[in-house]
Parts: sequence; C-alpha cells; structure tokens
Amino acid sequence: MPVVLSEDLRENPEGTLRALCEAIGIEFKPEMLRWEAGARPEIDGCWAPWWYKTTHESTRFEPPRRDKPPSPPLSAELSALVNECMPYYQFLRSHALKPRVEGGPASGTHAYAPDPRNASVLIGMRDGVTGAFSLIPRVDAKVSVFDSGFVLGDGVWEGVRLHGGVLLYAAEHVKRLFQGAKAIDMDVDVTLGDLIKMMYDTVDANEMHEGVHIRLMVTRGLKSTPYQNPTFTVGKPTIVIAAEHKAAAEGPKVNGMRLMTTHVRRGAPDVQDPAWNSHSKLNCIAACIQANKAGVDESLMLDPHGFVATCNSVHFFIVVDGVVLTSKRKYILHGITRDNVMRIARGLGMETREEDFTLTAVYSADECFVTGTFAGVLPVREVDGRKIGTGERGPVVRRLQEAYVKEADAIARRGRGC
Repeated sequence: MPVVLSEDLRENPEGTLRALCEAIGIEFKPEMLRWEAGARPEIDGCWAPWWYKTTHESTRFEPPRRDKPPSPPLSAELSALVNECMPYYQFLRSHALKPRVEGGPASGTHAYAPDPRNASVLIGMRDGVTGAFSLIPRVDAKVSVFDSGFVLGDGVWEGVRLHGGVLLYAAEHVKRLFQGAKAIDMDVDVTLGDLIKMMYDTVDANEMHEGVHIRLMVTRGLKSTPYQNPTFTVGKPTIVIAAEHKAAAEGPKVNGMRLMTTHVRRGAPDVQDPAWNSHSKLNCIAACIQANKAGVDESLMLDPHGFVATCNSVHFFIVVDGVVLTSKRKYILHGITRDNVMRIARGLGMETREEDFTLTAVYSADECFVTGTFAGVLPVREVDGRKIGTGERGPVVRRLQEAYVKEADAIARRGRGC
C-alpha cells in the first residue's frame, strides 16, 4: 500500500501524484490536479467533508490559514498516545513515496526524466588485464567481484555532460581525475587524450548528442584476492564509461532546492583528502541519507571548524549585497562547475569571494544557489526550514543560469577538440 506524506502534497502536488500514479499503475493526467471544490458523495468516503473543507480547486491541497489560532497543548494522555504512535509514524514515513519531477526521480540536484533508450545503451569498458576497449550492451556490462572498485571503492571518477555533441570542460574533468589518481599512486595507463577519445567513442556508438550524462570511472583494477594492498592488483586499471540520456529536469532550475544542515562533517585533508573524487564516497552518502530521511533535496555540510563547506553532491554559494560568496577550497572537491561559475560571475561584473562563513550568513543571505556538472546552477529556496530571501529564484541566480547556458552553447558551437 503506497504511503504519501501530507507535506509532500502541499509542497509538490504534481510530483507526489506522479509518484502515486506510478506506484498503483495508472496514468498521470494533469486534470488530476484540478477539480471543483466540494465532496463527491458517490465515490468519497466519510473523510471527504473534512478533506474538502480546506482544499483548493487547483494545485494546492491545503491553503495556509494565517488566522488560525495556535493549537492548545496536548493533554498528558494524548501526549502519551502520540509518543506511543511515533514509531509507527516513523516507519510509515520512511516508506513514503518520493515526489517525482516531470516523470523523473525525486526532485533534487540530479532530477531527470527516465528515458527508455537507456535500457539498451552501450557501455565503454577497458579491461585492465587484456588492455582491450570494448562497447558492451548495458545488460552485459560487468566487472569482477574482485575488482578494486567493488572490493574497496579504490578508484577515481568524473561526471561529464555532452551538449550539442561536445563534452563540456572535458580536459578539466580528466585532468582532475589524473590528479586524484596520482594522489592515490594509481597509474591510469592511458593518456588524457585517450580517455577523452574513449568517451567520444562511447557516445558516438550510442548516437548521443544532447542531454547526456557520462560517468567516467577508473578503478585500480582486478585483485588476486580481496585485500587492500595495491600490490595485490592484477594488470592495469579498469576503465568504465557509462553514458546515459539524462536531461536535467526544468522544475528545480526555477523552483529551487531545500537543504538541511547535516551532522556529517567534511574531513580534513590528512584524514581523506576531500579533493579526491574517489569511489569511496561514504562521507557524502551518509549526508545524503540524512537528507533523504528529512525529505529535503541535499545536505549542507560543515567543515571541522563549523564553517559552511559544501553539499553532499554539489557546491554551495550565497549572495550578500550582490557579492557571490563560497567556501574556501580546504575541505571540498575542487569543483569544475564551481570554478567556471565564479569566472562567469566575474565576467558579468560581479564580485566573488572564497571565505569562511557560518550558517548565520546563510540564513540571512539574499540568495543561495548550488552548482554541479549535472544541472549547472540551481537556486536554493530554503535551508533548515528558513526561507532564503524571498523564497523565489533571485536575479543573480537567473543571470548566472543564463550565462552558464550561453557559455555551454558557445563551447558546443566551437566543436570537438577546441
């Protein structure tokens, strides 16, 4: 039996109904969001009069009641009952459907619409033992259970966008991958140009041109036995290129993100350097899980000193009096999109700064936004339940979004190899 949260109905009625329709196997129709106010005695149960009393005719399910007096405190007997029921509530909440965006996965920084073409894509794979590069149907693409990436998360990766048939910022992404590989003493065994060619070979074999996301993964390779020491590696690194049709959903670009501050901190470079884009991402995954449980889009992560660092999968910015601020680089992945957006902002005449700032600055910021390879620039409308600015996409974010898309278009027009 599907479980739906009332707050999801209020915040994202369309996404919630899309998820519900999918769960029960019926087609979503836009008219489901609009109806005449009033009960339907012929089909509704005894709850209908209560439900429709506070229901809109159109897209909001429960209008705000500003004149509603505060509820009286619960009696001791009712408080005890609430406490007794809370485990059941938490159980149901943990199984609630996630709202969908335009038919895609849960709303957030990586929301996209599923594409049936992905079921039959070819995966690019370089076998580290034989050295052969092959294009393998998705259903048959496999690595050994003794691969270093599976055994220990020992490897590095990159996400790259294909726009207009061109890999955006490909050289910067692959250079970062090589930096991470060098840091963990892993010889990739191919050149930067070789990796870019493998990515193009993969997308061309799939006849891909637009709205494509590529995951480039390089692990230390096959192990003779599941043990951490790299000397137990057989052959060279395993290289996998998974390209999928993944057009970023339009809704989050306008409606914005909801964030919460997680207890999970970014680590110091002498623990595990956050500049490594490694396969071992449990620090970020733990923060992501907390965001999922709280029903928000991302977790905002602090550094060891309590300053704002980054989100679990994207970089974080605030705008104060027209100045674009982001955290220093000490506790974050050195983001390609982050750096490009800062450069673009300066080109638009905006002042940018990298500095330490606290959550107090976040809550009182005029605007907040996040950046990432997948969706570019996304506004943030809420952090820890506090509305940011007006709660709407602000003028700075809008200008940066437009300029970022304009630059991507220009890169595509220049073509490959430029």
